Amino acid sequence: ALFTVEVPQPLYIVEHGSNMTMECRFPVNGSLNLGLLTVVWEQKRQGQSKSKEVYVLRNGKAFSPPQQHNDFVGRATLLHSELKLGRAILQITRVKITDAGSYLCLINYRGVDYKYITLKVKASYKTINAQVMRKPGEDKFVFKCQSEGFPLAQVFWQNEKTVDLSESADTTYTLTSDGLYNVTSILTFKPNMSDNYSCVFWNKQLNGETSA
Repeated sequence: ALFTVEVPQPLYIVEHGSNMTMECRFPVNGSLNLGLLTVVWEQKRQGQSKSKEVYVLRNGKAFSPPQQHNDFVGRATLLHSELKLGRAILQITRVKITDAGSYLCLINYRGVDYKYITLKVKASYKTINAQVMRKPGEDKFVFKCQSEGFPLAQVFWQNEKTVDLSESADTTYTLTSDGLYNVTSILTFKPNMSDNYSCVFWNKQLNGETSA
């Protein structure tokens, strides 16, 4: 029979900062002869020509320190106890935005095959910091909403009458050292005392929203 690597789950979507595992499976047929086994996990990011080594087990031996790109040192490991079951499970801890991409799982064990797995990383805009300030010397208020997440969110503003005020808002963003978007939206308005105003951070790609 042909040696075939299989992936039970071709796509993973995980939360930034969490721990995750992804796996590919290979036929063992009896008890595993570890000395014959080579497992290579590599990551390729969109727009980058070169792959990064995530973890390499060659002829049953892992290098010490592991043979891997600096981005994954201390965070990526292979669950060795699962190999005898024909499961090459890669564990990544404290997932970063830059971990997203396409992962190659190559197995060489009495035959060679490989498969690709896609990892997407999201960071929900969980906490919105809202501030209301009066404009000095004017009969106007400044309403400011700020939050961090990934991918880039759109910010919508509305009042109780669900009038869309987004056109009047000034929304800017910066990138944090973690690769998250720090989004700030400012709305200046002349208040109608009976109105409540809300800002909504909408993450189009994840179809998720948070409001304040």
